[in-house]
Amino acid sequence: MLERVKQVVTKHKTAVLAILCVLLIGIAYAVGRHSAADRVAEKPTIMTQEQTQDVTTLRNQLNISRANANALQKRLAEVQSGQRAPTTSYYVSAPTVERAAQVVERQIREDTPTLPRAAREKTDRTVVTPITKDKDGKDLPADQKKVDVYKINLRKDHRIKVGASAIGGKALMTVGYEQGRFEALAHFDGGKYKGATVTYNIIEW
Repeated sequence: MLERVKQVVTKHKTAVLAILCVLLIGIAYAVGRHSAADRVAEKPTIMTQEQTQDVTTLRNQLNISRANANALQKRLAEVQSGQRAPTTSYYVSAPTVERAAQVVERQIREDTPTLPRAAREKTDRTVVTPITKDKDGKDLPADQKKVDVYKINLRKDHRIKVGASAIGGKALMTVGYEQGRFEALAHFDGGKYKGATVTYNIIEW
């Protein structure tokens, strides 16, 4: 078995090098994106209700894609209209709801042990929003104002793939790139490009 692997590696040096290069690039990209997400997750963002309903503001302030911003805006609208119940609730003392939002933001940033587990969870983004208006846009009475904390995991829009394909009884190395519903695959025999495949997901759930 080991001898056979050596023969394959010797015979297809270029293909093996190409696969290793793509894997290293993919790993470096994934680590870089993960580190960037961690840095953003460590610093929650305070946003007003109006800002959370504007796709462009969400996109710019949270540094996310248009698709993620559109999906997030819809979810936040559902939460703020009362269609989704909070996972947990807790209380802080502050003279105003805006000041309470600053207190909550600081507690999350400092990972205060007294915070509920849901608020301390590591996610791609964290948004802290003082809720001052009801679902119809009218000002809430002081005793009904609150602070919402949104823990957000983003849909990953870019993927690099490496694999193998068997075409006509021949094994080919396959390198792929996926963005959203679109996927493109390139096929190599050794170091020689042999063709491509393009796919598009027509249904997602």
